[in-house]
Amino acid sequence: MRALLPALLLLAPAASAVAPPGAARVLPTAAPQDADELRAILEERLEAVDGMTVDEIWSEAKIVALLVGDEYGAAFDSALDARLKGGSAKPRGTLFLTAARLLGDEPDMELLSDALMPLLAQEDAEVAIAAADIFASSGFDREDVDLRESIAEALIVVAENPELTADLRTQAALAAHQVGLGSQIPRPRSVLYGFLDSSDPNLRAKGALAMAQLGIIEEVGGVEAELENLAALPGPEGRLAAAFLKQVNLRRYHDRQLSNALAQQSDNIAGSVPADLERVERLIRFVQTAHLEGDLVSRDDLLAAALNGMLQSLDRHSAYFDPNSYKRFEQDLEAEYGGIGAYVTVDREDGLFTITRPIYSGPAYEAGLTTDDKIVRIGDWPTIGETDTDVIKKLKGRPGTDVELYVWRRGMDGEFIERPTPEMKVVVKRAAITIPPVHYDMLPGDIGLVELTTFSRVASSEMIKALTALIEGGAKGIILDLRNNTGGLLQEAQRVADLFLPEGKLVVSTESRTSRPTEYRTQSNGQIPPEMPVAVLINRFSASAAEIVSGALQDHRRGVVVGKRSYGKGSVQNLFPMPGEDDDGFSDENNNRRHDDWEPLTRDQNNNGEFDFAPRIKLTVERYLLPTGRSIHRELDDEGNVTSPGGVSPDIESGMRRYDPWRLSAMREVQGTRKLRTYAQDLVRDNSDLATDLAKGDGDDWTRYPGFEELYGGLETVLSRGDVRMLLRMDLRRAVQDKRGSAFPLGDYQEDMQLQRAIEQVLAKLEIEPASIPSYSRTFDEPDADDGAPPVAVARADELSEALELVAEADEGKSELTKERLATLRELLKALSEGE
Repeated sequence: MRALLPALLLLAPAASAVAPPGAARVLPTAAPQDADELRAILEERLEAVDGMTVDEIWSEAKIVALLVGDEYGAAFDSALDARLKGGSAKPRGTLFLTAARLLGDEPDMELLSDALMPLLAQEDAEVAIAAADIFASSGFDREDVDLRESIAEALIVVAENPELTADLRTQAALAAHQVGLGSQIPRPRSVLYGFLDSSDPNLRAKGALAMAQLGIIEEVGGVEAELENLAALPGPEGRLAAAFLKQVNLRRYHDRQLSNALAQQSDNIAGSVPADLERVERLIRFVQTAHLEGDLVSRDDLLAAALNGMLQSLDRHSAYFDPNSYKRFEQDLEAEYGGIGAYVTVDREDGLFTITRPIYSGPAYEAGLTTDDKIVRIGDWPTIGETDTDVIKKLKGRPGTDVELYVWRRGMDGEFIERPTPEMKVVVKRAAITIPPVHYDMLPGDIGLVELTTFSRVASSEMIKALTALIEGGAKGIILDLRNNTGGLLQEAQRVADLFLPEGKLVVSTESRTSRPTEYRTQSNGQIPPEMPVAVLINRFSASAAEIVSGALQDHRRGVVVGKRSYGKGSVQNLFPMPGEDDDGFSDENNNRRHDDWEPLTRDQNNNGEFDFAPRIKLTVERYLLPTGRSIHRELDDEGNVTSPGGVSPDIESGMRRYDPWRLSAMREVQGTRKLRTYAQDLVRDNSDLATDLAKGDGDDWTRYPGFEELYGGLETVLSRGDVRMLLRMDLRRAVQDKRGSAFPLGDYQEDMQLQRAIEQVLAKLEIEPASIPSYSRTFDEPDADDGAPPVAVARADELSEALELVAEADEGKSELTKERLATLRELLKALSEGE
């Protein structure tokens, strides 16, 4: 079926009711057979709609959209776009074209806006009102800010014009209120206020009905009285006013019921509620009544925000978790669930539910599912159009149970997305999934790289597995990557530090206002041999437990710290249940003391059929100190200014590679073509050994990639070959992961300057020169290298002059930027970027 119908088209009269006077209705009874017939239908209908009413035009658009169907939908959408761009259609024809395009797939809202704008100035008021109606009801309020602002401004000009009809001004004001930004809202409201204050009863009626449509009845004096007057009269306006008043009375009834329930609840609580807390209740009600979007915010949301604000006023790490927020927080800490084992999302490019990477120890990978697979159906339940949250619920379940997945892969016929075949079915047996917080790899020179992403409950056990594999594989040094690790459990920080330090060493101590200081010490001799060199990578997003480990290793001189100063979170938070509230009850069938999705409920307090947590309070109760007694907590004054930066300061300061905006933009454009991803997937399929070798290291040599020059030429990019090689290798590493069955750490020694500095420190301890290792001698960057320098810096003067001349001539209108001249300019820019 074609795209969802906008509201105004759903309300259009039935097709059988359309009988435009004088118009020969000659619509085919079958779907068109080719593009010529599509164009013929379009031209015939454009001629016919010129004599139709607006309601008939809406019906005509529905008929044509249904007639075209899915098979020719894309071609018909293109034909509609072409006619809209041409701007040759008559006003009612433009309405038809716009309505028909809204029924298609992914309409260009800016193009539709450009076509509709002139209709607002039409002398034909019916057409102008219809254009304003489309702006109000077809999703323009979800477009980008600049487009919304320009549309609203045009509508406001119409609404404020006293020479126009009241109906048009009212509809324009309503549309501007719907589409406009917050700063624009007062102007259309002012127009409607003026109608309401008019001595003309017709204007007062339109103002009152418009206010009611916007949900503003009790807040503005005179609206309710005017609605009551209208409701006493026969006709559509009277019936509409009566319906609005009924809504008001229903809301008042429910408010009274709620007020009585709250009063009864208050009477049942021992003691009285302090008078100052009544102010919170009054404020919530006032916000819901008077705020611009108060009708969109629930009481629970406002109350949660108030509680969170109270805690955040104490310090930025204390917080209030409503049940849903705590569920996500708890999932991150536990790192375990029952399901298929894959990272998933809805792909923004095609809207399909996609595996972004399987968890290589999980059942999805064992069943043959790989990166970029599209799960289009679960059992007999299609996933298309569903939220990722709802799809994930279907995938999770009791370990040991089967789930039937229908998987579409690129290269398959597109019709199988909505109509999957039995051959697409993959049966996956759910398992207890552990989200791996550790990824590791052996770098050239036998240096083990271990990336720890979070200090979840399995962090230390997963670290032991990784370090064991690296040491048994011959590692001579270890790099622990804690960049972007925002922390986790304090006990896991102690256990991870235990792997690097001798027994009895102080890892961290805590001080509190209410309890005695506590010391956390290592419990055994470290897993890493004491003579083995260690480096730790941190950045400004390394926080909390990551700072404890890096700071402890630094204080005990067990590892050199490389990177940037860490975040500076030196406080300890404990979780407390909200007093007086309990989690739902459940049968703990696997005795893990936490609810799993398949376990039945024994107490469902809100009868929603799902396990719900009670709210939690995360409260700062202690401050921790590193072994030397230093605090890493960032200190702020009353105005939020930093008085002490805190954090762990690295022994070796090193930043990440930086790119200029022009280069980043060009990189995103190249990645958006998917050509590099397709090349990488094809190379893994056709020559997996070469693909694996290049993923591990390509020596910054693009000539090692088969067909690279042809690929590069087809991209038509200003990026250098070196830039494209880097992007290609990123896609290749993602593709090779599936082949080798384990994820690469994010750090890549060829491109990651911070990792390169850490490697140098480890090799220095081993008395090895990086240049003696071929992989490093070819790829390491100088510490002060600025790879984001504009290519113009190395340009030849004649090339730069010619490029600027081409741009200037086109800008001044002296010449068109034809394909040939554009190709010349592209070659010049490419030469500039490469310094040829």
